[in-house]
Amino acid sequence: MLSIEKQILFLLTKKRCMHAKELVQIYTKRGYKEQSIRNVLSRMKKEKYIHAEERSLYSIMDKGEQFLSFVNRKPWQYDVDWNRKWYFVHFEVPEPERIRRDQFRLQLLQLGFGQLYKSVYVSPWDYSKQLLSWIHAASMDEYVTISEASILFRDITPERAADIWPLADIHRLHQEKWQWYQDEFVPALNKEIRGRMDPLELFVLYLHVGEVISEISLRDPMLPVSLLPHDWMGHHVIAELYRSFQSFATLIPSSSDYYQFLV
Repeated sequence: MLSIEKQILFLLTKKRCMHAKELVQIYTKRGYKEQSIRNVLSRMKKEKYIHAEERSLYSIMDKGEQFLSFVNRKPWQYDVDWNRKWYFVHFEVPEPERIRRDQFRLQLLQLGFGQLYKSVYVSPWDYSKQLLSWIHAASMDEYVTISEASILFRDITPERAADIWPLADIHRLHQEKWQWYQDEFVPALNKEIRGRMDPLELFVLYLHVGEVISEISLRDPMLPVSLLPHDWMGHHVIAELYRSFQSFATLIPSSSDYYQFLV
């Protein structure tokens, strides 16, 4: 799902119905063309993420709520003490069910699991509640086993962790987003604060930093410090982005139409 689609779903959880022209106003400020926004709305309606209450007036459907629930389930793990246990997911889904299999595999990766062997995924964190929710919802109970164990032979070292999870790629993502934060986001925010502080301009910045946080959190497994390279910057980057994200509650006036999306 595209970033704009995720954000539209988020907005529709805050405001029961939104007219297409409201969304066009917001996203043309973000550099999208009006027709592309309307195309996205049409596609989301066709895929049953949103519903048209009447012409061009949209609300979120159960499928959209469920998707956002999945995105928001990944907890903050950098400050959690690791008990040295590992959590394994073993699954074997028949080929005719490959669509569900591939969706489940993607959910595992986005939650922070790494592929240890074919159809065996591992995480240092206990995500069993989230996993069971997905398994039951997808009617995959007979295909999946979840286990908790210590590794007695060939433990996962930092070197091996870098192969199981794409840590080099994720580190580059952190660097890229930190550069964006320093070179583009902070100057743009300071300009708005020093200037007229237009609520729409501030709200567009709010959406942008929220999008960046979402992208990082879905790709970063948030492994224990003992498994990460010494120059890992994930904790610092996410903490700073989230601090800025929260600050918009004091920057956007409560009288603004956009304040309702922050609370």
